[in-house]
Amino acid sequence: MSDVQRAPRISAWTPPGAPVRALSAAGGEALKIGLVNNMHGAGFRDADRQFRAILHAAAAESMPELIVQGYVMTDDGRDVAGSRYRPAAAIADEQPDGLIVTGAEPSTKDLRDEACYPGLTRLIDHAIARRIPMLFSCLASHVAVLHLSGVARRRLARKCHGVLRFDVMGEHPLLADTMGRIAVPHSRWNSLDEAPLTSRGYRVLAASARGGVDRFVHDDAPGCLFLQGHPEYESASLALEYRRDIRRYLTGTAPDYPTMPVGYFDAPTRAALFGLQRAVRQQRDPTGFDSLPLPTEGAAARPVWRDHAVRSYRNWLDAVMLGRRSRVGTG
Repeated sequence: MSDVQRAPRISAWTPPGAPVRALSAAGGEALKIGLVNNMHGAGFRDADRQFRAILHAAAAESMPELIVQGYVMTDDGRDVAGSRYRPAAAIADEQPDGLIVTGAEPSTKDLRDEACYPGLTRLIDHAIARRIPMLFSCLASHVAVLHLSGVARRRLARKCHGVLRFDVMGEHPLLADTMGRIAVPHSRWNSLDEAPLTSRGYRVLAASARGGVDRFVHDDAPGCLFLQGHPEYESASLALEYRRDIRRYLTGTAPDYPTMPVGYFDAPTRAALFGLQRAVRQQRDPTGFDSLPLPTEGAAARPVWRDHAVRSYRNWLDAVMLGRRSRVGTG
C-alpha cells in the first residue's frame, strides 16, 4: 500500500474567529490536557516525563491549575510516574480541553500499516468533531495530515537529526513572542514538504532550507499545531538516540553507521565520536560501544532550545483555553 492523495477532510472544523492572546492570565477551573503516548519501551517513560515537564513549565506563571492525563491506544496497564495511563477510548467520556499526540519510531514503510494508525485516525476524527485543540508531534503530524488532507510524507535519503535553525515565517498567535530564527531538535527519517502542505491550505510557521518544515497550522483547525521536531526534548535526548543507533549498528540490527546529529555536540566530543566511527567501521566489534563518549542519562544543562520551547507550549495552552471558552459559549 502506498501513501496517496485524497480529498481534504479538515474543513469539518470551522474556526471560531477569535484572537488567542490575553487569555493566559484568566482564572477558572483546571485546564485538562490529554497526553496520548504512542512510544514504547524506555521511550514511553521518556516521552511522559518530557511532555509533562514542558507543559508544567509553560503553565507555571500564568495558567490556572494544569492536569495532564495520559492515554494509550491499547490498554496494556502501563503505569508511569505514579499516573496510570487510560485507554484512549476514555477520551470520549472524559473530554479533555486539549490533546497532545506523541510520535513513535516508524516501523513500516507505509503509515497506514503502523499499528497505531487506525486508532489515531479515530481519535483525530473525534477531536475534530468536538473542536478539541491538538498538538501533533513528528509521526503523529504525518498521520494527521495524511488522514485529514491526503498529504503524504517523503522518505529522506539521510536522517534529519540534530539541533536545527528555522526561520519564523510571518505572524501567528502560536508564534507570539517569537521572531527571527529558532533552534529546534529534530530526529526523523521522513518529511512533510512545504509545497504539498500549502496546496492543501496549511500554513507553514517555521522552516529552513536545511531542515525543511518545522511546524505548520491550518486555518480550519484553530488551536491545532503540527510539529515535525521535538521541542520537548531534554538536553541529552539526541545523544541518547545517537547512542542507541550506534548500538544497533554494532550489534548488526542496522546496516549503516548512523549520521551524527548536527549542531549539537561540541568540537572535542565530535572528534572523539569520529574517531570511534573510524575504528568500529574497520572492525565491527560490539565492545567498541564501551568507549562511546556519550551521556547515559539526562544532562543538567539547560538546552539552547528550551526557552523557545516553553513559549511555544504556552502559546498552545492559550489556544486551548480559548477553545474551551468557545465551546462553553456555544455549547
